[in-house]
Order: sequence, then C-alpha cells, then structure tokens
Amino acid sequence: MIILEAIDETLSILGEKGKEAIYYFFEREYLLEKQDIPSNLRKFHDCLQKVFGIGANVLERHILNILKNRTGIETETDSEMDFVEKLENLRIIIRKRISMA
Repeated sequence: MIILEAIDETLSILGEKGKEAIYYFFEREYLLEKQDIPSNLRKFHDCLQKVFGIGANVLERHILNILKNRTGIETETDSEMDFVEKLENLRIIIRKRISMA
C-alpha cells in the first residue's frame, strides 16, 4: 500500500483532475488499474515512459523520495538499478522490517 500511496501523492503534482486522467488513461489504454500497480511495477514504469517520455524520470525520483522519507530506507540512487528494481528492493526491505516487528 505504501508504494501506491507514494505514486498517488506524486501524480497529485498534476492536480486532482490530471491524476484521475492518468489513472483512467492507464486503465483504458494499457489495462492497468490503479489498485494493480504495486503488483505490476514494470508495466507502470512502461506506462509512465510512454505518457511522459523523459519526464517520467522526474516522477519516478519523486516516488522514491516519498518512500525514502516515509520509511527512512535509503535507495541506491547511484546504482545501476532501474526504478522498478529500486522499488522491488524497497518492498523486500519493508516486508523484512514488518516480519521482524
């Protein structure tokens, strides 16, 4: 859920109507519903790239920053990992923390 919340907050930069339009477009054109994004991160990344081009990188960095701020988990910003790999790593770390609590 935290990943979807970070995505939702990031897309809010576009305004409420803009965010709704993006979710609708992803669902209509790419068959990617909002609630399915966390389990389809690669598809989400591809959709962002198709819609925003190079601008998708700004949105992806913002998503990662929100997650970093909320979880206190540092992401590998200088690594060779792409956006999806960074999110998957964060998901693993979050799950481990939850299971240890």
